[in-house]
Amino acid sequence: MAKNVFNGNESAKGKGFDTNPQNINSTGLNRKSFASINKELEGKGVTKLTKKDLISAYELIFNSTESELKDIAKDPNTPYALKIIILELNDKKTRSRALADYREYAFGKAQESKDITTNGKDMNTTITFVGLDDED
Repeated sequence: MAKNVFNGNESAKGKGFDTNPQNINSTGLNRKSFASINKELEGKGVTKLTKKDLISAYELIFNSTESELKDIAKDPNTPYALKIIILELNDKKTRSRALADYREYAFGKAQESKDITTNGKDMNTTITFVGLDDED
């Protein structure tokens, strides 16, 4: 095969990188953007997670048995992020913090009151304006 023949195509003659070095992509393959990944995943039938669905999943996870959650984690069709959540709950080192985080996300943080200045006593404040005369 001749040097300038590309896959048997004579029309490619003189169009290679040796004669057109400006066409070389020196940075390599372009990185994927979030938009391109979104299109790719949507094309595969992946749907967006809504806040309502996430909170509902947390509520159901709180009421599920260990064996039910392990079965969900083993299912190859379970979303990867949900598997990570279940595995995090199964890990003794992260379980307590994960439960607190998920509970706060689903139900809101418990109300806290802190009194760091008055030791529980009422604050009696008087505002005095200096330099204001009634004679104007």
